[in-house]
Amino acid sequence: MIRVFVSDIDGCVSEPYRPFDLVGMARVAAWVERSDRRRVPEANPEFSLCTGRAYAYTEAVSQALGLRTPVLFESGAGLFDPTSAVTRWHPEFTPELDRELGEVRAWLGTQLDGTSVSVDFAKRTQAGVIGPLEDEITRLKPVVREYVSRNHPTLTVFSTWISIDVLSSRLTKRTGLAWLSAELGVGMEECAFVGDTEGDLVALGAVGRSFAPANASPEVARSVQTVTRGRILDGVLEAYETCLRENAASAA
Repeated sequence: MIRVFVSDIDGCVSEPYRPFDLVGMARVAAWVERSDRRRVPEANPEFSLCTGRAYAYTEAVSQALGLRTPVLFESGAGLFDPTSAVTRWHPEFTPELDRELGEVRAWLGTQLDGTSVSVDFAKRTQAGVIGPLEDEITRLKPVVREYVSRNHPTLTVFSTWISIDVLSSRLTKRTGLAWLSAELGVGMEECAFVGDTEGDLVALGAVGRSFAPANASPEVARSVQTVTRGRILDGVLEAYETCLRENAASAA
């Protein structure tokens, strides 16, 4: 039985720089309303988020979906409980890591002249940049990877078409999901996750049910149990409905 269904945001719940699918989000909100924290077999899986986005954006999306289950932001380094409005940071986020990320953040700021890319100052546990032009992000990726590999070998780099993030290898979406599942008292095998880019791979390999929307990268599509027919939120809706059917079959 899948007790908790977790989705990435960018490329899954929504597309960066594009209007939200309000009709689809209303469907998610309706499922959330029917979910049951008692986790009886007939209940809908609880709906949560695990995203690389910063706290404020994640909190806003959680509110739009009516979520009650805790959600993960900054790739699992932060946990926000929409019910209590309490935010916590993962124990692996140490002062030493904070200092090291500050050095990376300062260096990133020196690499952006003549581009539309900017440092993502909204994040605390990652050093990242964000921009609207894919070709600029693509040109910057190998520069960042080479710098991090040479100067900060304990850190890792993940990217999407709009962003590059430098983070600790001890703070990934996999460790975040393990933290969330422990908080909820469920096993990782009772969790489903839907993701679309390289930063999602470690989480997709750790859960009981893995999905990717049709717009996922080829690497992600090859790694999951199911690639949906739908793109973006249509794919997330399809994945959630699959979990509903499979839960019903298990209960029967």
